Amino acid sequence: MNLQNRTVLVTGGGGFMGSHLCEALLHSGANVRVIDNFASGRPDNLADIIERLELVKGSVADEKKVQLACRGVDAVVHTAFPMAMRERSLDTDVMVDYLAGLFNLLKETIANNALFVYISSIAVYGNQQYVPVDENHPLEPVMLHGAMKLAGECLCRTLAHSHGLKAVILRAADIYGPKNTRVCVPVRYLINALAGQPLRVFGSGRQSRTYTYVDDFVQAVLGVLVTPEAVGKVFNIAGEQVVSMYELAELVKEVTGSNSSIVLEENVASDDRRLEIDGSLARQALQLTQPVSMREGLTKTRDWLLQVPGFYQEG
Repeated sequence: MNLQNRTVLVTGGGGFMGSHLCEALLHSGANVRVIDNFASGRPDNLADIIERLELVKGSVADEKKVQLACRGVDAVVHTAFPMAMRERSLDTDVMVDYLAGLFNLLKETIANNALFVYISSIAVYGNQQYVPVDENHPLEPVMLHGAMKLAGECLCRTLAHSHGLKAVILRAADIYGPKNTRVCVPVRYLINALAGQPLRVFGSGRQSRTYTYVDDFVQAVLGVLVTPEAVGKVFNIAGEQVVSMYELAELVKEVTGSNSSIVLEENVASDDRRLEIDGSLARQALQLTQPVSMREGLTKTRDWLLQVPGFYQEG
């Protein structure tokens, strides 16, 4: 798909990943439409581009709003996900709205013969059984949001078989960067380091993650939209570096020049998993460039934090 003058709907466009994606889509020449109820997203995230996109304010659980948002689209990128579910909420209404919203979007995507890009998560894998974790790894989520992401994948695959849905599934690994509403570990360490506060590392500090800078996520989505051969495929989206929590704290101190101490809290329960995610399939199939290094990603996020010191007090 050539993105010039194509219409792309971004669900949750006012959120962290969605707002970055909207900016990149507009830069590529696409017509961008957003549906968001701003339950966790922020209107300010779209302030610089609001005049250049079409906003449908509402929930994807509202069928009529989704019909309006999906009218005439060429692609739908589903980044919206309830923050409460990430925080392990067992609220029935949250579950119902999430599944209803996803189903509304899938129905309208089929009706418009559009492409559906489902943003899933490496949480669908659960405890890794081997490393690096590739797309063939068993799917046994151990957290609620992983189970719901997997349920969405199942809906996509079933409707592809039964109703001809054109879908691509992206399993994203620990995305971080500017405008990240959820204070993930890299952002928390940066905030503390800039304030001269201790960087607290739980457990042994050996537990490791593959982090993904938000620009690499955006590049992957754009790659999917212009690669017809991606339809029907599943891709991990991940950086190339695996970093332990202790190494991450040390790196944050370096990029901030902070004198913060690193406090190893070994008495706090933690796991020593090495979540090494293999993102090579996506890099090859979508012709992606070299991922942003942890040092560069942390530096960019540091610079943003210095520009908007009140971001996490405003939310």
